[in-house]
Amino acid sequence: MSFKTLTIASAVLVALTGCGDSTIANSDKETPPVVVITPEPEVEVDFTSAEETALKLGVVKTHINTVNGQGLSYYVDLDEDAETLVVSLFSGTDNKDLGDPDVYVKFEEAATAGENGVYDCVSYNGNGYNENCIIDKPKAGRYHILIDAYEGGDAKDASMFATTELFSTNILCDEPVRIRAQDMTIAQLEEACAVISRTKEVFDTVLSPEIAPEFQQPVENDLNDVTNIHIFASLSNHASWAEHLYDTSNTSGIYFETSPTDWWHSSDIWTFNALEWSGGRSVIRSFAHEYIHALDGRYNKEGGYKSDLGWWSEGLAEYLSTFYEKPFTRVTTANSNVTYTLAEIFAGEANNYTWGQLAVAFLIESHPELVNQMLVHMRAGEWEEHNALLANIAADNQNAFETWSITNLREQYNDSADSLTLDDYNQINGRGGWLYSVEVPEGLESVTFATNGGSGNVDFWVKKDAAVHPAIDTEFICQAVTENNNEETCTLTTPESGTYYVAISSDFIGSDIIDLYFSACGGSDCTVMLPEQMALVEATEPYLPHWPEKGTIGTCSLAETYYDSAKTALDLSITNPTDKLINIYWLSRSSGDKAGSSYATLAQGETYTADDWDIGHRIMLTDGADNCLGVALLNDENNAFEVTDAMVENAIDEAPVVEIPEATAEMGSCDLAVPYTRQSGNAPDLQVANTMTSPVKLYWINNNTGDPLLTSVYATLAEGEIYTETFWAIGDRMMVTDESDTCIGVLDLNDTSNIFVL
Repeated sequence: MSFKTLTIASAVLVALTGCGDSTIANSDKETPPVVVITPEPEVEVDFTSAEETALKLGVVKTHINTVNGQGLSYYVDLDEDAETLVVSLFSGTDNKDLGDPDVYVKFEEAATAGENGVYDCVSYNGNGYNENCIIDKPKAGRYHILIDAYEGGDAKDASMFATTELFSTNILCDEPVRIRAQDMTIAQLEEACAVISRTKEVFDTVLSPEIAPEFQQPVENDLNDVTNIHIFASLSNHASWAEHLYDTSNTSGIYFETSPTDWWHSSDIWTFNALEWSGGRSVIRSFAHEYIHALDGRYNKEGGYKSDLGWWSEGLAEYLSTFYEKPFTRVTTANSNVTYTLAEIFAGEANNYTWGQLAVAFLIESHPELVNQMLVHMRAGEWEEHNALLANIAADNQNAFETWSITNLREQYNDSADSLTLDDYNQINGRGGWLYSVEVPEGLESVTFATNGGSGNVDFWVKKDAAVHPAIDTEFICQAVTENNNEETCTLTTPESGTYYVAISSDFIGSDIIDLYFSACGGSDCTVMLPEQMALVEATEPYLPHWPEKGTIGTCSLAETYYDSAKTALDLSITNPTDKLINIYWLSRSSGDKAGSSYATLAQGETYTADDWDIGHRIMLTDGADNCLGVALLNDENNAFEVTDAMVENAIDEAPVVEIPEATAEMGSCDLAVPYTRQSGNAPDLQVANTMTSPVKLYWINNNTGDPLLTSVYATLAEGEIYTETFWAIGDRMMVTDESDTCIGVLDLNDTSNIFVL
């Protein structure tokens, strides 16, 4: 078998975060990058003689175990053609580590493993990650499934199911993009393909032959000729299915580029209809943004994702998609209270989406020859030369960058004004901000500017005879700024004739404004007849095939990241008829671990009830020693849960005394949260013991930025608990925080012994 791909965390993990709002900010569950091992020669494995077991569509097969590296063969029959066939292999009900199996699927022929194997689809993820294979436009007939244990990484208590119901529509666009959608019509898919085509046109226009070293030519040996885009029916569906199929906690849209030069390569976008954010108005989240990532990986960069190029990746995606030819946000960034130099942007010290966009815009617009030089190195994988070039660019162009940010950018903004005729309206969809100009004639009794309808929240500012921007200007003829309201109005009596400029801004640029109308009219009590608002769609709540029957308590394997819909879970009750004490904990959405203190402790015959939990919330039930007994998923039908005798069969009433080890290393100060160098080899003897009365959290500190990855908690340690793991590298740094994520100290892992006692 050939060398295994690194964990998914070391593939491309590029996501548009909430642009500053931590409630919807996302990132994938990263682990520190692992050390690359020299590839072993590939050995093809043939299991054609293995006995096959039947699967039934939509029915979960549990307790799958491979033994001594020997594969297992299954098959599933399709009675009719379908849009997609999804085969999912995942951690089972006993909550064990999955191991390192891979999945191969082949139509009407036994699947075999390896680069030269026989298969229509391969899922080749890293150790401990779920696997999935998706077959497009499957024909009726038999599909053979091989579970191959990679280099002895046997599957342990795995579960598997196959379904044709997840992606109900499927289309191949004119561009090399396959869209798989959970709930979209053919017309909607065709419009999505049109967006893809327009995005590619913008990419080619901006990264023109004068900039691109080899215009429209993929990077050498890049095999990701098709990008698969998966669009879920809602954010809650995306969060549940993407976590299940791809082990990501993302909640804002994400692009994965995996091993683009290897035979198990893939290029995948996972996104959704953002109904929960738009008040029921349909909009595909970060659609063009994520496709720019795919184009960037295909045409601009050798190899997989590089975290130290986040400023380029996110900045380019924002510049070419979200804010293309709309410089409102760039003006806002350039006039922030805190500013950054090019060197700081390149070093990852600034926000990649805002300041990265500003740096990308400056380089492309003012120094295309430098971008050409950058791309020459990026396409060739000449990273030392590329970094040296960036250092020179930062040193030589800082003054020009500052001047451009003050002059050119403001001129672009002034020129971006869209003209609106008096007594007319314009529909607004998108993010950031908009600038309009309205000609007002002489003799009007009054003029009224207004915004109506739509999602999100906008405000606006009015100025006469000069473009207006709230990040620059402090004096306005009128301003309409109210919280959580799009019914904004400014009326000017006996206005002077001339050109009036109106700047409209959304208060949170990470969420789309949908179906908003801006209007201007003249005369007393004037109005503008607006179109009817678009029909609202209610988001459907997911319930995956391997989840327990609604109203019953599932296994501890359900302790994973999730999204809750903010819809109240009705009639919640948890009853304990057993003679064991039961503790009730809320599971953190971002970590999938119990958070805070117990909500209640139930003795025999007691019931917990509450009316402030949401559909989607997860509740962990533990014994007296806080060992997990099961997880309840709050749903839209039945939330009356009862503890069973089977759940408490091995429950204990008190936690055993944990012996605290002797410390061999000391926690450093929070000043160690700075960029650092990781070394080869794993950090030995890693143990972190908490002897403090308050719980602490452990986070990885990104070696490139020096920032803790707060979206992925590696452990939450109560008093007396110990964290131990073997995958951390020498030189890695871990931040220790309190429950509110305030830094307590930093652990700097060394090459001798790493036993920390807090």
